[in-house]
Amino acid sequence: MTVDHTNAPLLRVENLGLRHVSGASSTPILSQVSFDLGRGEILGIIGESGAGKSTIGNAILGLLAPEFQQTSGTVSFGGKAMDRMTAEERAALRGKRIAAVFQDHTASLDPLMSVGAQIEETCLALDTRLSRHQARARSIDLLARVGIAEPERRYGNYPHQFSGGQRQRIVIAIALAGAPDIIIADEPTSALDASVQKQVLDLIRDLVDETGVSVILITHDMGVISEITDRVLVMRKGKVVEADRTSVILDQPAHAYTKKLLAAVPRLRVTTGPPQTDGGSEIAADAPSGEGLRVPMHLVAEGVSKQFAPRGLVWGFGRRGESFGLRDVGIRLPRGTITGIVGESGSGKTTFGRILAGLDTAPSGRIIIDDQAYDVARSGRRSGLLGRVQMIFQDPSVSLNPRMTIEETLEESIRFGASARRQDSQANVASMMDRLGLARNLLARHPHQLSGGQKQRVCIARALLAEPELIVADEPTSALDVSVQAEIVTLLKETIAERAITMVFISHDLAIVQAMCSAVYIFKDGRVEDFGSSDFIFARSDNSYTRTLIEARPQRFTC
Repeated sequence: MTVDHTNAPLLRVENLGLRHVSGASSTPILSQVSFDLGRGEILGIIGESGAGKSTIGNAILGLLAPEFQQTSGTVSFGGKAMDRMTAEERAALRGKRIAAVFQDHTASLDPLMSVGAQIEETCLALDTRLSRHQARARSIDLLARVGIAEPERRYGNYPHQFSGGQRQRIVIAIALAGAPDIIIADEPTSALDASVQKQVLDLIRDLVDETGVSVILITHDMGVISEITDRVLVMRKGKVVEADRTSVILDQPAHAYTKKLLAAVPRLRVTTGPPQTDGGSEIAADAPSGEGLRVPMHLVAEGVSKQFAPRGLVWGFGRRGESFGLRDVGIRLPRGTITGIVGESGSGKTTFGRILAGLDTAPSGRIIIDDQAYDVARSGRRSGLLGRVQMIFQDPSVSLNPRMTIEETLEESIRFGASARRQDSQANVASMMDRLGLARNLLARHPHQLSGGQKQRVCIARALLAEPELIVADEPTSALDVSVQAEIVTLLKETIAERAITMVFISHDLAIVQAMCSAVYIFKDGRVEDFGSSDFIFARSDNSYTRTLIEARPQRFTC
């Protein structure tokens, strides 16, 4: 679709300035931010954590907290300044004319309502002329439009019965309920695997082409920017440092900061290179199975199976229409190595990781650590597995106690994992904060006072301070900026080597997996579909599913 630049822009932001006021202190957040958004245009806003990207989106939506004060500029929609609108006028815009898709699809959906009821409720709220029957029909149509198969049947399903990628599609369907002019999408694909991310990005582009809706895409992922945006704003510390067409930004960046961001983007290497080793692991580059392993095994998992039955079905293997979570999964982890698990949303990666960590049980299978067997049918606390394994969760907001300060959280981890004395724990905490690039003044704060990237680094610190034998890291870098990702990758690899820790690294980012891991397991539909050394998987595997995952990654950052 051709972007309409002939008429006045749909949205105009002129010299916008914001500050955060807390007591007697005042901190600048945005300074002289200006841009236009045309009809049918996808505008990308990129920058590191704290650059002000999400603040711009919240300012347009009118969702800023009271402590944020506008110091300059205007935001105009359809030629009318929004700061001169009444509260009722702005409320009427929000949802119907300007909709939002947020990063955390789990928090955006009510777990106690079916997805169809949630879309229907939104349709009725945004158009009071609709009857209940019309709203239901529109909801089913929206589910179909965003690519949910069998929308009439899935209408009554609940959020937990969908994969992460499907839940994000449902959030997009809710955003479309009012037929908006603008969708503000804040990190809509950061937690999705490569193939599902491509599907969601293609969906957004198709919706723009079909409906003429305009999109502001807020992200830290340059690969996402390269895939679908028409223009890009590069932000740093609350200011726009560069703005131009996407092709110009990617091919001829003018600002040093933009060049730095592009240089930090991990590249996936799909050409044959020298075999990689990690932490003493020796894995034959051509071995598609465990036969190439020539070092002692630290952890062995065998025959792990766990099923999830659709609502209303009786549990039991082999029943018609049954949905499996894991089917006879086994992996072998050499000591002091990092092993990757990759697969699409719903492939069983996280379920398997939680079983390894003792947080979930499975009716069959076993885990062996240093020749000691653990019954996966028993909880980790009962089996003794829980104290030997730490987990870094994908969503730091959910995994951190909101009532505890960061210092209390980290000191608790030391007491749990190493039984250190308090005077020692304070020094350990301070040292880990420095190592992870976290300011020590963050220790007195609570999780809600930190950015997403800062919270994820706290979760990594918590796992490392417990000094476990094994770490299961579930998407530990998905919320981090590309420059911070590079630092965390280096830190984790150094720590694994120094302490002889064994790590399972679950991620949808193939380039990060390649940089981190000596061996990779590919999961599909709850099974191990492919396995081999990192070099074998990315350069020489002929498995069709593996190649599909690799080809789904943005080609600009594949070499």
